[in-house]
Amino acid sequence: MIIDTHTHIGLGEKFEDTFQIDQSLDLLLAQMDEAGIAKACIMPVTYHDYEFGIEEIRQAVAAHPDRLIGYARANLHDEPRALDQVRRALGDYGFRGMKVHPWQGDGWPTRPLMDLLTQFDACLLLHTRPEIDVINSFARLAEDYPNVPVILGHMGGFGPYWPGFVKLCAVEASRIPNLHLDTARVFDHGWIKMAVEICGAEKVLFGSDACAAHPAIPLKQIELCHFTDSERDLILCGNAKRLLRL
Repeated sequence: MIIDTHTHIGLGEKFEDTFQIDQSLDLLLAQMDEAGIAKACIMPVTYHDYEFGIEEIRQAVAAHPDRLIGYARANLHDEPRALDQVRRALGDYGFRGMKVHPWQGDGWPTRPLMDLLTQFDACLLLHTRPEIDVINSFARLAEDYPNVPVILGHMGGFGPYWPGFVKLCAVEASRIPNLHLDTARVFDHGWIKMAVEICGAEKVLFGSDACAAHPAIPLKQIELCHFTDSERDLILCGNAKRLLRL
């Protein structure tokens, strides 16, 4: 079984980022079938207010409960509304986690949000960028909330950034029990292999950023790393099953 822990669907609002608009459920399912993905964590594309985006995810999961696992997003600049939306998504809709993208207007995680994620045993996926202060801040967040699995999306970068930031994320994951990395949009397969050598396969989760990026591409990267069977099983399935309580 392969579980993709980082995918998006939704109509979206912000036209300046073409990854954040017009990502259809049908396309995601078709990509999953083509790549042999059994299950995927799906989360909204970017909205100013995530009410509609959360509803898109709720409907998709309801239609395909055997294949899709819901993640919320919320605009933390309006914290009372955001907390209400996340509480409903986790409590009423059965979502298993939340994504926060600070540079798409989501804001930064707050103590009330982290307390809520702790209450629901939910995962937190953070969009990262190659900046030391950002990685340090996210590492500190994971340390302060040890019962929340914190996943650094893109291993600290997005695109052809310096591999040193991937190495820094892996070092932090090696020392913080609840800090993990995903493989979505990692530029070079060798960086994934380096991360596993530093923090162990038990800290790395397969993610693709579908349907804006086809999941077959990061799967090929995993193949080129020549991991052992046990390492590969952890990355593609075992870690996600453990963190998501599947």
